[in-house]
Amino acid sequence: MDPNDHSNPFGDIEPDNNPSFYGNPSVINDPYGKLNNELSNNDSIAISGEYHTDEDEIVDVQNIPQTSNERPIKHKHSHSNNGGGLNINDSLVMSNKISQIIHNKSSLKIDVTSTERLMNSTVIVYCIHLSLEGESGDSDIVVKRRYSEFKSLRDNLMRLFPTLIIPPIPQKHSLFTYLMSTINNSEEMSIIQTRRRLFSSFLNDLVFNSNERISNCRLLHKFLDPNYEMCWDNAIHEPPISLVPDHLLLANPIDPTNQNGLYSLLPNINGGYDSSGVPSGTTDNLGPLKKYNEDLHKLKEQIHVLELKQSKQGDLLESGKTNTESLLLTTSKFSEIPIDLMKFETNFFHSIKISNDLDKLNTRTGKNLKSLIGTLIELGSNLNNFSLQVHSPEQNGTELTLASQIEKFGSTIDSVFLNYESYIMNSFVPKWQEPIHQLIQHYLTAVQLLRFYKLKLIQYKLLYKSRIRKSQELESFTINLDSQQQINEALKNGLELNSPSITEAVRKFESKQRKYKNSLSGSHKKSWYGLFGGKSTSSANYESFKRSNEALSSPGRGEGVNNPLEASEEISNAHQYQFKNKIEQIEREIVKLDQLIDLTNVDMVDLTKELEVNFEDFMRLLEKRWLVVMIDFIRGGKKLFEENLGSWQNMKDSIS
Repeated sequence: MDPNDHSNPFGDIEPDNNPSFYGNPSVINDPYGKLNNELSNNDSIAISGEYHTDEDEIVDVQNIPQTSNERPIKHKHSHSNNGGGLNINDSLVMSNKISQIIHNKSSLKIDVTSTERLMNSTVIVYCIHLSLEGESGDSDIVVKRRYSEFKSLRDNLMRLFPTLIIPPIPQKHSLFTYLMSTINNSEEMSIIQTRRRLFSSFLNDLVFNSNERISNCRLLHKFLDPNYEMCWDNAIHEPPISLVPDHLLLANPIDPTNQNGLYSLLPNINGGYDSSGVPSGTTDNLGPLKKYNEDLHKLKEQIHVLELKQSKQGDLLESGKTNTESLLLTTSKFSEIPIDLMKFETNFFHSIKISNDLDKLNTRTGKNLKSLIGTLIELGSNLNNFSLQVHSPEQNGTELTLASQIEKFGSTIDSVFLNYESYIMNSFVPKWQEPIHQLIQHYLTAVQLLRFYKLKLIQYKLLYKSRIRKSQELESFTINLDSQQQINEALKNGLELNSPSITEAVRKFESKQRKYKNSLSGSHKKSWYGLFGGKSTSSANYESFKRSNEALSSPGRGEGVNNPLEASEEISNAHQYQFKNKIEQIEREIVKLDQLIDLTNVDMVDLTKELEVNFEDFMRLLEKRWLVVMIDFIRGGKKLFEENLGSWQNMKDSIS
């Protein structure tokens, strides 16, 4: 395909679905690079990735067992036949096994059973255990992962499925919390155990409570594959991740692995995603969807006004349509935001506010309970000491002495504080406080999806705004061309230079030229043409026109030309030729914009439907989760009060 062929507006773009558009085409046919060429000589090939500490480094904890399975560091792409790396054949067998286990959800059990500290290291790994109930332990799968690998899995799942809500993982701790945990050994153990529980919840949500596309994703299977335990870096550089563009706004929003070259021409909105392609920030500062819906209605009115104006002027393109007719046809595909999406947005922010208030209350309640436990410990200890110092007469029959009654009272206080301590550790924190915090993270993830949707809306509006500007530029150049043709026609007919016809045509031409120049000088916005690899169309056209005008009117240009009419006709022909070129160029750009607008309209329709369905499922899931959390909270409190009541009843019975 000849890129210089102007009949094809996309001649300079690679064909659709071309794997080489975003990366190396060999990745598709050979995801392991040159490894397949070496399989004939080596039975197993070990590949190890470079690992960094970051959040994986929790300070040395004596109570955590050590393992000799230390990750290789700073030895990238090492090869070995002694195992410990990625064996291609074993990995294929294990991948099939994991797929079968995950599909058998009725008997599948996933749990993060324990934590380990790598030998001679401060890195903590979490042991993931996959098993099937009713089967022997030979079918179990155990894989060890670090915090950074859990985070990498979630980040890349967000890139693969930008319209799905990916469950949250434990947040990174601040530097202050990290330093405090190095001082307080019990605090560090608490952090590790909290992460263990939340990682277990994260994996269960991915497999059991998320869209089937996630549970069937090859990246998740590789994360659970022990063969990828030592080389996770390879997994995130293989398909399907390697097929996703760096910027999600320049990809198909439903399936980012669909490498359509047209998406590379879409405008990229700064501040939407970080360098790794993951949504940046946890808040939405782009305004409510209601405002975007109002902007869409205003945009539709602008297009309609422009269409009416150009219809009256009879400004027809070669296709026989006005240069906004196709624009109106594509607008009908996506013209407004559904009310349900706006209701979801209101619900999310309202739920976040309530949940945050509840989370703060839980933090205060936890501190109060710990303070109460401390008070009960001190009271029980004082009562027991006091009972030893009380002088009581000898017992008469079965009557209790004062000292024994005080001792019994102190023992009951001790039993009560143990009940509260068990309640905090086994119920309040893991079944109430942590789930509430995770529910907040779920809502924030939904808000991030809405933020992605708003960025796509901004992208959508930019295309239409650019299309309208191009139509206005085309109109301006067409008027200038008509003026030049009138001047040229008058000159050919032999009219005098000072004739009223020429004077009027020149006056109209200069007026349009002056208005066009003023509009350029007062506008500092970049033209859409920059997205097609060129300079600003309007400014470039004017500068080119200015240079040609100066060249044609400069001394010496008219040398040898005896007739002033011939010189004027030559200048007019030059201007007319340039205006024709500009018009052809703008028309080609309009064709490109129409293609992009049509593509974006289809994407916005699909994206809107996808979000409506996903948010509906998400709300049902969270309603069930809220119900489970509330029931667990009531059960935990009921058990606490029953145990305390039993302790006091036993004391009452013993005294009576």
